[in-house]
Amino acid sequence: MKAVQIVVVFAAAAALVAGCGGNGAGTPTPATPAPTSAPSTSPTAGAPATTKPSPGGGGGVTSRPSWSTGPVTVRHSPPVPPVPVVTGVRYAAHQSPGYDRIVFDISGALPGYSVKYVSAVRADPSDRPVTVPGRRHLLVVLTPAQAHRDNGTATVSGTHRINLPMLESYAIVGDYEGHVSIALGLDDVVGYRVGELPGRIYLDVAA
Repeated sequence: MKAVQIVVVFAAAAALVAGCGGNGAGTPTPATPAPTSAPSTSPTAGAPATTKPSPGGGGGVTSRPSWSTGPVTVRHSPPVPPVPVVTGVRYAAHQSPGYDRIVFDISGALPGYSVKYVSAVRADPSDRPVTVPGRRHLLVVLTPAQAHRDNGTATVSGTHRINLPMLESYAIVGDYEGHVSIALGLDDVVGYRVGELPGRIYLDVAA
């Protein structure tokens, strides 16, 4: 009887060893869950960006800031006289961040300003149409401000082609009763931002 029991136990042990072998015939054990990756963090600096095809059709993309296209109004009420004077206009393309910048140099305190898209550019105060190169137009109005010296000599005037990637031109279209109106000719309706630094007001358009 003991010999029979030993044979049975040996047979059971052999079957158990065969079931745990490397041929995959045994009952699988639950796999250890793979560690999940930590959620990526969003950038905290700079404006959100969209993408656009890179120049030359090479298939790459460059970033374009996602700024608002809505109107902006900032109010300043410096004591006058003296009236703040627009003494110059500067501009440059910033290709890596993807925007064009135009700067209005101001002598004296900074005036208030408004910026908005317009369907047509008109001179102030005559209201006559003004041709400004570009398919779309932003109108910037500075007040209180003037674009001339006290003797009447203009400090900035005329229409100027500047041919930046998005910003094609600017034109002084009004200098009347404390309001200076400047039209910007753009290639398209794009987002923009406006800000100020000591002695100047700047406007960036996505490019």
